[in-house]
Amino acid sequence: MSISSERIIFAPRRLPQLQLPASLNYIGAFLTMDCNLNCSYCINDPEQAGDRRAIFHDSKVLRPEQWAQIFGRIPFRSDLPITLQGGEPMMYWKGKGIGMILERSDNYFDLLTNFALQPEVFVRNLNNQQHKLQRGTNVGMPYQSIRVSYHAKEMNRVWRTGIDELVRRCERLRDFGFMVSRDRDKSDVCIYMVGHPENELPKVDADVMFEVKPFLGMHDGKLYGDYMYPHSTDLVERGLHPTSLKCECRTTELLIDPVGDVWDCHYHLYQAWLGRREYRPVGNMLDPAFSMDKLAEFHACNDYGKCVGCDTKIKNNRFMSLMQGKPHTSVEIRNIRWPKGLPRV
Repeated sequence: MSISSERIIFAPRRLPQLQLPASLNYIGAFLTMDCNLNCSYCINDPEQAGDRRAIFHDSKVLRPEQWAQIFGRIPFRSDLPITLQGGEPMMYWKGKGIGMILERSDNYFDLLTNFALQPEVFVRNLNNQQHKLQRGTNVGMPYQSIRVSYHAKEMNRVWRTGIDELVRRCERLRDFGFMVSRDRDKSDVCIYMVGHPENELPKVDADVMFEVKPFLGMHDGKLYGDYMYPHSTDLVERGLHPTSLKCECRTTELLIDPVGDVWDCHYHLYQAWLGRREYRPVGNMLDPAFSMDKLAEFHACNDYGKCVGCDTKIKNNRFMSLMQGKPHTSVEIRNIRWPKGLPRV
């Protein structure tokens, strides 16, 4: 995979702020697509080919000061943190990139990580900016600011002691001022395991949050997950129809890839990084002309039936709408060109 440097726009020092719609649910910044692990199941890999490190790697990423320019466009919102993710964001800019971004930014951030660095190295690299990763108990968000993923096979391979080492790294954050507890209201940190059918629930005897997230997608011919739109993820893979369907779609999220490109869904972002040149971004965050208006309109899509599960699964949002009987999805889909005779369940 090669991302052309021509796609990177070198912006002026100050860019116009974006007007964020009140309905915006999530801001995700993919600092890097590189990762220290090579898990057999990876949310970044729509094909689940089991060789993630070979197919996803960086040939070009933004510099920390460019990310700071991007985040300078996003108005501060205590109830809408920017989520730093990847790949493995702790690997970005030789492990020092997160701190370099945070010290140039006024926003608050979340972090999705597999905790690739030793905690003392991670905190030292934050350049005394760890408070920007500490949401505390004031916001009432449905998840913790540091969300750590557990991958048993790979972590046992790399660390030998898998879950024990991961728990130790999380608990060690307490020594650096982070809240670490089993109590949701008293912790900045939570470990998450994907409930893949082949994963075994580990014994976690420690004072740290541990939760299981639903597995999404196909396994051994069975579809896992609850989805708003029928066959949005398994239509083609299960052989229910030879091709994906046309529809209209729009996102409720702001998804930014490692070169600053903005995408309308995870599937299109991942496919572009797999080398599918027919997929084009909505815009680039370093382009002064980019505005949120480009995400507000429904756009034509030809990929219904290949959606990434996290886009169409039924879930909660930052407004806790599911608790009010209003299920949420990351994308809104309408006008699906459904073939005659194809069941919708």
